[in-house]
Amino acid sequence: MGGVGKTTLLKRIYKSLLDDANMGFNHVLFIEASKGIQLEELRKRISESLQLQRAGKEGIFNVLKISNFVLLLDNICEEVDLISLGIPHPYSDDNSTKQCYKHKVIFTTRSEDVCAKMGAGEKTIKVECLGSNDSWDLFRDNVNLDVIVSNEEFKKIARQVMGECSGLPLALKVIGKAMSNKKSIPEWNFVLRSLKSSSTRVVGMEESLFPILKFSYDNLPDNIRECFLFALMLRRISKYELSECWMGLGLIGDFVDLPEAFDKAEYILKILEESCLLYVSNDGRVHFHDVIHEMAKWIATDCGMNRNKWIVKDYHVSTEISTIDTENWRFAKLVIMGHIKLLPILSHRCSDLLCLFIKSSFDLQRIPEGFFLQMPNLIFLDLSLSDVKELPKDIKCLFNLQYLNVSSTAISSLPKELVYLNKLQYLLCGDTKLSKVKDGLLSRLHKLRVIDLHPTGWVEPKELQMLKKHNNIKAIGMRVVSQEVFQQLSYLPTTGLYIQKLDNLISLSYDTLSCKNHGFLQELTIDSCLQLKELVLNGSETHLNNLTISNVEKL
Repeated sequence: MGGVGKTTLLKRIYKSLLDDANMGFNHVLFIEASKGIQLEELRKRISESLQLQRAGKEGIFNVLKISNFVLLLDNICEEVDLISLGIPHPYSDDNSTKQCYKHKVIFTTRSEDVCAKMGAGEKTIKVECLGSNDSWDLFRDNVNLDVIVSNEEFKKIARQVMGECSGLPLALKVIGKAMSNKKSIPEWNFVLRSLKSSSTRVVGMEESLFPILKFSYDNLPDNIRECFLFALMLRRISKYELSECWMGLGLIGDFVDLPEAFDKAEYILKILEESCLLYVSNDGRVHFHDVIHEMAKWIATDCGMNRNKWIVKDYHVSTEISTIDTENWRFAKLVIMGHIKLLPILSHRCSDLLCLFIKSSFDLQRIPEGFFLQMPNLIFLDLSLSDVKELPKDIKCLFNLQYLNVSSTAISSLPKELVYLNKLQYLLCGDTKLSKVKDGLLSRLHKLRVIDLHPTGWVEPKELQMLKKHNNIKAIGMRVVSQEVFQQLSYLPTTGLYIQKLDNLISLSYDTLSCKNHGFLQELTIDSCLQLKELVLNGSETHLNNLTISNVEKL
């Protein structure tokens, strides 16, 4: 079952194989295979682990057939065709893979049927929940041990709380962490009564755990609960992108500048990590246990009573959405859709809809005219990572919109109708085909806080002057096309600059590229500045992540 420790066990095996060179394996591959994942994505992950450039089936096969390897596949939900992945089969007719090399595959799954279909036969191990003594040891590792061993009454109640976790390691860790700040017997008694009464509400092996695990969610401060739910719905997102979303949704609260906002987001992530509700990997991506994800969906739908409140659907392959598919949108507050090819014109009003994410829809080229007419209360719209070429005129009907993200799309201009979005605070157009933005468009949006036009979009110096007068711009990124633009940007908090063909630029100092009090320059590109001789990266607080210099011969 979920949360019993399959992944933990597989990671222990992975680490022991890496640590023990005597095992003699050339490649030890750990691959996460989440629900609905396609063979192509699995091949991509295997290629990356083998440090191959997007190798196909044959490329993977040619490397592994002459190697000793172990492939660890975690959390497969259905049969995986290993041959189609490029994994040499030890019992194939190909003599080159017989006897000479050690080829091993270990996988975890929740399904005995998958074990049978994969041909695991008798080589299966059912991972059981912990016995009483092991449960107590794990629970004690996660609570405030000094409290529960202070007297026998405390220890007795703590053992009863532990018992409600039914030996499931995930529940023991999550509840243990949630109880670590409870220091009185009445508090522990209250929690015990809550867990006992809630555990009877839901039937089913894993579903029955949701009310137990929900205690950890209930233990969070109100604003962090919302942050947790949105993070879960957005899955497989970087902590930087997640922080941006939290800002756009107003969950971070007010902030003086972008560094302060990111610090707040980091603080929230730390609390959620310490509660064992998520973890951030070394590459900065946010991860969740499957059972925690399912629990969050259950909470978001009013404990399963209102399943259309939050709609999350990733089709994995490009799909045309029909009007029937959007029927439930009329009851939804949040809709997240992935891999959409075509959108319908909605035939019904979606008055409750506040947040709409249409992400990773690389074949979606247009938003139909009239699509936005039916969602008057929308505050958050994310169309990033699609092939949308323009925004329809009816976007002006989104009077309440506060966040608009069209990053990494094919958009080349912003419609003049955006001036009607009086509440817009975040306008993210990074990595698009934008050039000059219409004069007067941005300066008429008086509530704008974050503007990202980087690297191709830009505005005239006069527009920048007017934006500066608003006094609430927290971040701006854009192309620098003239010395005048350069000069005006030095008074604004810049996050990304693309400086190109400034012939009079001889010396450039980092601390002049953003206003000194609130600067947060993260990305700097200098291209074809033929007279530039000196670049000084000074400044006590440097947040620069990417620096690209090209065609600067005199530097």
